[in-house]
Amino acid sequence: MGEAVQAEHYHAGHRPILTCVLPPDFRDALDGADTLLVSSREAGRERAVRTWFTVTPNGDLYLFNYAYAIRVARWRKDPWVRLTVPEGGPSVEGQVLFIDPTEVDQMVQDLVVERWGMWGATTPEGLRRMLRDRSHVLVRVEVA
Repeated sequence: MGEAVQAEHYHAGHRPILTCVLPPDFRDALDGADTLLVSSREAGRERAVRTWFTVTPNGDLYLFNYAYAIRVARWRKDPWVRLTVPEGGPSVEGQVLFIDPTEVDQMVQDLVVERWGMWGATTPEGLRRMLRDRSHVLVRVEVA
């Protein structure tokens, strides 16, 4: 007699359901944190670095970085990331989504300029130029 429930098998067309909204317990743990540990994969190993972040009132988490950074190169090959609140906090896994400069809305733009102004994104125009010229990238993390 066959099994009533069969194991799910991975196939190329199968994708997990992702959402941008952070789980409430993870979002609460971010209060007061300046950085996250962001893990990514390379050659079968995980690498983690401390990274600044910003979160919208809707719970979307964004990372901003130099386009030529090693972590960005890893994200381009494999968009999987794990976000961990430092000092033993909770973790979530997801994928980065590279944001096109034309898709940056006013709220996200203002948060990025406020958070990363010392990187040259001191104005909305400066941020858009950095993204348009591809010297920097803005990614949104979509969690599983």
